[in-house]
Amino acid sequence: MDNKRINKRKNERKELICAVTAVVVLYTAMESIGITCPIKFITGISCAGCGMSRAWMAFLHLDIAKAFTYHPLFWLVPIAVIVLLCKSKINIKIYKIIIFTIIIMFAIVYMCRLIWSGDDVVVFEPQNNILFRIIRVIKSK
Repeated sequence: MDNKRINKRKNERKELICAVTAVVVLYTAMESIGITCPIKFITGISCAGCGMSRAWMAFLHLDIAKAFTYHPLFWLVPIAVIVLLCKSKINIKIYKIIIFTIIIMFAIVYMCRLIWSGDDVVVFEPQNNILFRIIRVIKSK
């Protein structure tokens, strides 16, 4: 039984690492063709993580104030990854509380940024989604 549990944990970790790697590769590919956020590209509305890449780039350049401007929860991503990787070692109730808290924090920050944002990081422009872009191109021909 212990051997099955260990193998299951290893498989879950491998799946998580593969999923994260796939997201990074897909994001890099989309970035290379000019799509910085697939959700924003499709809907015209920024996602809850918009500004995260720019926040980390600012942080890596030691501009912490700018990083917080781009996304105030950028620091939470490594914590979430660590929690996900250590899921099997954390009490399930504590794990669920941590994940739920992270999700709620992102939801609150996202709503506040949509309502009170005066910058170009988070936008609500459904008229700029892919469908309307296609229609504008067709009409212009």
